[in-house]
Amino acid sequence: MNMSGFQQRVKQAKAENLWLLVGLALAFTPHFFRLPLLVMLPSIILLCWRLLFELRYLALPPRTVRWLLTLVGILATWIAFGTLVGRQAGVGLLVIMLCLKLMEMNAQRDVGVVIGLGFFVVITVFLFDQSIFMGLYMLLVVTLLVTALIAFSRDQSVIPQWANLQKAGAVLTQALPLALLLFFLFPRIPGPLWSLPADGAGAGTGLSDSMSPGNISQLSDNDSVAFRVQFDTPLPLPQKRYWRGPVFTQFDGRTWSNPHSQRLTTRLSINSQYQVSGKPSLYTVTLEPHQQRWLFALDLPAIIPPDSRLSDDYEIIANQPVRQLLRYSMRSFTDYRLAKDDAPDILPYLQLPADSGIQARQLAQQLRQKVTDNAAFVRTVLNYIAEQPFYYTRQPPLLLNDPVDEFLFNSRRGFCEHYASAFVFLMRAAGVPARVVTGYQGGEMNPQSDYFIVRQSDAHAWTEVWLRGEGWRRVDPTAVIPAERIENQQDLARILPEMAGTGTTPNWLKKVGRQLSFSWDRINHTWNQWVVNYNTQRQQDFLSRMFASAGFDNIDWQEMISLLVAGMTLVMAVVAVYLLRPWRRQSRDPAQVAYERFCQRLSRCGMQRQPAEGPLDFARRAGQQYPQRARDINNITTLYERQRYAPYPTHGNLQRLQRAVHNFIV
Repeated sequence: MNMSGFQQRVKQAKAENLWLLVGLALAFTPHFFRLPLLVMLPSIILLCWRLLFELRYLALPPRTVRWLLTLVGILATWIAFGTLVGRQAGVGLLVIMLCLKLMEMNAQRDVGVVIGLGFFVVITVFLFDQSIFMGLYMLLVVTLLVTALIAFSRDQSVIPQWANLQKAGAVLTQALPLALLLFFLFPRIPGPLWSLPADGAGAGTGLSDSMSPGNISQLSDNDSVAFRVQFDTPLPLPQKRYWRGPVFTQFDGRTWSNPHSQRLTTRLSINSQYQVSGKPSLYTVTLEPHQQRWLFALDLPAIIPPDSRLSDDYEIIANQPVRQLLRYSMRSFTDYRLAKDDAPDILPYLQLPADSGIQARQLAQQLRQKVTDNAAFVRTVLNYIAEQPFYYTRQPPLLLNDPVDEFLFNSRRGFCEHYASAFVFLMRAAGVPARVVTGYQGGEMNPQSDYFIVRQSDAHAWTEVWLRGEGWRRVDPTAVIPAERIENQQDLARILPEMAGTGTTPNWLKKVGRQLSFSWDRINHTWNQWVVNYNTQRQQDFLSRMFASAGFDNIDWQEMISLLVAGMTLVMAVVAVYLLRPWRRQSRDPAQVAYERFCQRLSRCGMQRQPAEGPLDFARRAGQQYPQRARDINNITTLYERQRYAPYPTHGNLQRLQRAVHNFIV
């Protein structure tokens, strides 16, 4: 089929169906990149099938084939996810079923069902992504679906297609005030409106419930935001910006884990277990969803957020996985002593597998013979790491057999997890209780706003050792590596804060790109605070401030409902007045003005239009009176009728009418 034939088929296709198919294709697009190919491929085929039907290339399948395709779609979903429920499985099944519905969309009722399901697909997109970009993108999709809905309900033979799009924009604009009113005033319900079973797989945070050499290093180039922090007090010093996360106590020779991470306690007080000095840091964390239960706080937290617990290793663990943006206020002390007077049960912190790290055990014994106390042994091991040719690299070699021995005696190249794992192994081999702590270190201030950004590339692992009379002390073995042995200069400011600002100066293009990145992050942060994270507490705070400024205090939910109803009534009344626009009666139709000017010119020549005489009758009589001007008279009358009585008058017709009247001379 040549291009002209294809264009002819496009013209013959029903425009309302094309609006609908384009809207559905754009609604499915975000899911194409997150659902398995086994689910999305049938959906794409069915969508293209319907498009080819509209272009008259294919026929729709018969009823028997449609039933067979339905079974295939259900089976594909089951094979891809192992279930038909859950977030991803449910969305995949919805997309396939909607595309199957296109195979039997003939009646007006079918159209309503398809468009309604299209709106539901739009909602499911926000189960995965609630960014401002996705919000604007889905607004475009909704506009196209509303355009299709309008197009199906009107006579397309006399209505230009762009008029449907214009009408859809007008409908959404009129609905905007009501939507904003409902968003800000409708009582927020704590938690989601419905719960979906957790998916077995999915993207998570840069940290997990175990640590093996290579896991964290794979995230070293991931600049996505882990969380943002707004400080109410001065920023802590760079060397104290450790954001505590999962703690690992058990080692099997390759992997660190914590079998007691679910053993939680609600005890959190500043007592003999937790002695602090200095002023606390007050801040608010906005945590991105990461599908895990870890909550992060500046080491060491003095409070815990609601709906969370504290483990014996001072991990903050939420009661439910973090599947949506979470905002919580925190208070932490960066100068502290933990378990100074009460010794912990040291057996879990001395555990080592019997068949690994043989050379490391020998090294620990050799170094231990040089000192008498545990604190001196810690310094000795740190000096060993600093003096020996250990390198910090984002691309460490693969350690296949015994990770600790291979790192300490062969490769001597690794990321933070390699150093933390080897250091804790040496401590335990010498009888010093120790554990691995993971989380994030550092971060950067957004220079265009007032909040702190911690990225996945800031994922870090360090250690804690227990010393009698001092308690748990943080020890970061990567901090002793000399600057010349840190391969990536971007890591200098985080590992060695005193080296911040050194290295090559970025060119102007990188500077501009960085500033644009900060600007976009600021927009996203504002969107997260006022849209995504507009929860019950923020709504109450917002309304309290708003009503307090108006002289009202202690407004309850019943008064809020009354205010919401009153506001909705007011908005609907304003929209109704705008739509009716009684003042339009005072303005005159420009086409009517031009035609009356035409009639006045004829009346000056003795051709008076009668009060009950229509435009066609008057044109016929005037043409008989002035046959030499009959063509111009008929042309003006035709243009006037088109502009005056057509469902959708155009500005071009009006201009031609006004020009013809202006040039008319009897």
